[in-house]
Amino acid sequence: MDLRDRPAGLQGADCAACRQPVPPDAVRVLAQRDDLAFLQLGCPACGSVGLAIRLGPPDAADLDDGPTDRPPEIDDDDVLDMHLFLASYRGDLRGLVTRRPESPA
Repeated sequence: MDLRDRPAGLQGADCAACRQPVPPDAVRVLAQRDDLAFLQLGCPACGSVGLAIRLGPPDAADLDDGPTDRPPEIDDDDVLDMHLFLASYRGDLRGLVTRRPESPA
């Protein structure tokens, strides 16, 4: 995991499945904007992957100084697109979040 994908100053993250502490090196920032960050927590104890939201001002050592090869930040159109997609989605959570291999074009 790239260091710029790790949140600065994160403390107190616990696995939602087994309640064991999740170390900072097992936490990845998926998106960050102002006082809001979406995090992925990979639990080394039970192997589950969870999502979390961190609220609060970004730390001085946060991610804005790293290379700019990260995906673009989430905007209002992205939220609307996801709302429309989820409104018509007819599967389970596993099917929604399981990454499928990309098919060659």
